[in-house]
Amino acid sequence: MKCSEFLSSIKSQGAKLSPGVSPKLITLTNSSLQNMHSAILPQFIIDLYLQCGSINLGNGYIFGPQEVSRGNKYPIPSISDINKELTSFSRLHGKTVFGRNDLFWFAFDSFGSCFMLDNINLNELRKYEDPYKAMMDCLIAGNI
Repeated sequence: MKCSEFLSSIKSQGAKLSPGVSPKLITLTNSSLQNMHSAILPQFIIDLYLQCGSINLGNGYIFGPQEVSRGNKYPIPSISDINKELTSFSRLHGKTVFGRNDLFWFAFDSFGSCFMLDNINLNELRKYEDPYKAMMDCLIAGNI
């Protein structure tokens, strides 16, 4: 699957996408993640952010480089902000959380591998070969 196919599929299911971001903001986000000793953004996330800054489907979120206001609902935090909150969890060292739903967290490591993590203790539950499958699982589970 490619980024455009993923976005088309998730839009058809009712996902809300924020506008794409600038390469400069992606660079700033990478610097912020690197300063936290988290994994920097892999190419699949960079490609996604250039087309849409974040995605929301029900209670599933793909965090973007910027916080997203949602009117009367709480905002979707930026990927940097959510990872700042989670830096104390040793299980996440070398990983970056990029998505969440009511049941699971989703993260990638410095090799670009994606993981589904338990919502309570952040244990790895599943490793993904296809990052778009990980993002799809994150968002679809948030819509159940």
